[in-house]
Amino acid sequence: MARITRRGVLKSAAAAAVLAGTPRAAAAKPAGKILAISDVHIGDNSPTVWYQQKYHEPYLSALLDHVIANAADVRELVILGDFVDFWTYPPERKPPSFTEIAAANPNILGPGGKLSAVLDALDGRVTYVPGNHDMTITQADLDQIGNRRHQIRLHTEENYFPLGTDRRILMAHGHRWTMFNCPDAATRLAPLPVGHFATRSFCHMLTRKLKPGQTVADLVDQGQPNGVDFAGMLRSLDAIDGTVVELAVTYASNTMGLAMDAPIVLPSGDTTTLAEARTIYRDLWASWERAGGGGRDGELEAAKAAAADIDNGTYLAWFAQRAGLQNGADLVVYGHTHEAVRGLKDGFIDYLNTGFDCASMPDMPKRHFTFAEIDADTLHGQIMQVTSDMRVIPYDRAKVDTITPGPTFDFSTYVTVDNSAGAADLVLSDFKAKEGHFVVPPPARIPRGQVARFWIQDYPGGGGSAGTATYQGGGAPLTLTFACPTGVSSNSAAGASFRAKTASGDPYGASDHVPTLGHPLFVQFTA
Repeated sequence: MARITRRGVLKSAAAAAVLAGTPRAAAAKPAGKILAISDVHIGDNSPTVWYQQKYHEPYLSALLDHVIANAADVRELVILGDFVDFWTYPPERKPPSFTEIAAANPNILGPGGKLSAVLDALDGRVTYVPGNHDMTITQADLDQIGNRRHQIRLHTEENYFPLGTDRRILMAHGHRWTMFNCPDAATRLAPLPVGHFATRSFCHMLTRKLKPGQTVADLVDQGQPNGVDFAGMLRSLDAIDGTVVELAVTYASNTMGLAMDAPIVLPSGDTTTLAEARTIYRDLWASWERAGGGGRDGELEAAKAAAADIDNGTYLAWFAQRAGLQNGADLVVYGHTHEAVRGLKDGFIDYLNTGFDCASMPDMPKRHFTFAEIDADTLHGQIMQVTSDMRVIPYDRAKVDTITPGPTFDFSTYVTVDNSAGAADLVLSDFKAKEGHFVVPPPARIPRGQVARFWIQDYPGGGGSAGTATYQGGGAPLTLTFACPTGVSSNSAAGASFRAKTASGDPYGASDHVPTLGHPLFVQFTA
């Protein structure tokens, strides 16, 4: 079985959907900036809630004032999940409703609050894409914020395309590709995932740890996406495998001190326990394996999804790249991990992560109140921060992520097929992976005048990536070959005129020349 070790030795994952590799047509160039904010975690200001009005409201107000002041240049504000929080509450109490959270934060969520002012300034151009901590929010909840002129629009599908039919920008919270926080419709606790119960365990620990008058925002090293820092559990494992969900629940109980049979009051008013949650989610790993295609690919899919949750977002960039290619997007913007990202090293797309907007006060010197700003014309993305003196400035210290974290390497081959000047549609007749596997397979059809992209990645253990794709297009069959091997073997490409390179930031090289060494390999064929 292919597994992730605690050293992160994993270089590949599951095959993508058959419909992946959507061809892209030339798109219009709308003007204006799109702002994306996530992971504010506004609650009722209970001591266990990460967002505390007295500390964080000035930062959030400054950000929203920035939106208002620049409204003429803002195409849209996208609230990208976990803006409010229904999870970070002790297990013995029912989490508050949205109405109660809004009443506790009138300066932001009230009828005359900052968010209502943003709605007016943007003429209603505000969209709310839920995350995991606010996955049960409704349109009726959001309508409490607006007024007769404008309401926030709730978008509940997985991906949001702020440019409409132009799908070059894809936005999502990101939690749907993390094992512990993906909505789960298969249990009586639906849609709550197992991560909800880890967070409630964390809040149980806080009720015993906090001194009178203290809140979680007064403690250091706060803001794990699940509440529980699973790094300790990860260090104790030889590998991540099918036992990880049960181990995580047991670990949360042991480290947070919540008994397995202690009642947990759900937002619905119903109750459950960690013991029941451990049983209910026991087959979660297997369901991820099946969704990933089974076999080796399914195992890797499940392992990546688990790592994305227990190791603070590891491999979420991999899922972001796959989603981008499946949907024809050039830029993917996620939240969820609580760590700002300003790009993707040697990736086939660009990637941003909005970061975390309720860091505890002792953490603020090293953590920052951040959001993303994207130019809808150029697709240039910038991470911005609100400083301690409430100025909004670029934040250039956000990390550059990678699809293969740790000491691993990416021997993928990233293929572009340009049929913009072709004489006919290209219809796929065959494709094969000789080494590795297709994460995003060649599209079934590349219409005349369009461009398509696909991705083959190496498996763990060597061998690199190598494959073929054969298209019919009104003449002789067009068989494209491409390879990025490990060891001393050379990179290769053939079958049509092409240009290639081995670093995403470099220009493509001379026609029909392949860099002998280097990885990953980028090949751009012209039909």
